[in-house]
Amino acid sequence: MINHIQSSASWSETLKARKEHLTALLKILDIKIGKTTKVQVLTIDLIKNEMSYVENKLKGRS
Repeated sequence: MINHIQSSASWSETLKARKEHLTALLKILDIKIGKTTKVQVLTIDLIKNEMSYVENKLKGRS
C-alpha cells in the first residue's frame, strides 16, 4: 500500500532529503580525471535534471 504524505512540511522535507541524496550521488560520480563513458555522462545529466526538478518543486512550496 502506498502511504501519501499528508502535510506540505513533510513533503518539503522529503524533497530536501531527495536533493541531498542526489547531491551525494553526484559526488560519487564526479569525474575529474580519465575518460568518461556515455553512461556516466548520461547518468550525471539525469541526476542534474532531477535536482533541478526538485529545486523547482521546493521553490513552488515556498
